[in-house]
Amino acid sequence: MEPVRDITLIVHFLGLAMIIGPFLIHLRAHTGYAFSWVLTGGTVQLVTGLALTGLAEMRLADDPELSLDHTKIAVKTVLTLVIFIVALIAYRRQKKMGPGATQRSLLPLLHVAGALAISNVIIAVLWPGVVS
Repeated sequence: MEPVRDITLIVHFLGLAMIIGPFLIHLRAHTGYAFSWVLTGGTVQLVTGLALTGLAEMRLADDPELSLDHTKIAVKTVLTLVIFIVALIAYRRQKKMGPGATQRSLLPLLHVAGALAISNVIIAVLWPGVVS
């Protein structure tokens, strides 16, 4: 089961990179935002995050004194859902604008997605995931 968890975790990190990478690259850009990457990254984060939660529950099922911190998982899931929704809205608006239009009005949506992704990293690292 450990190789499955490791592969899922690697894909989860790649999904994170697909959100934070375009955010950092396009901070000062006026057009051409990579919302398709952010949307794909948000989708990957949701799917692999839920898979990792299931795998963690299976690992901890043998020890009745330990359990996952479901509050942490809920917070991270809500943040990722907001990232996904923001990216979807921005992606659809970007498609309606066309290639020649200035897309500067979409920049705040990119900032929201990037800031929430970085917040998710901070929560993942600093908030313990197991409760005893």
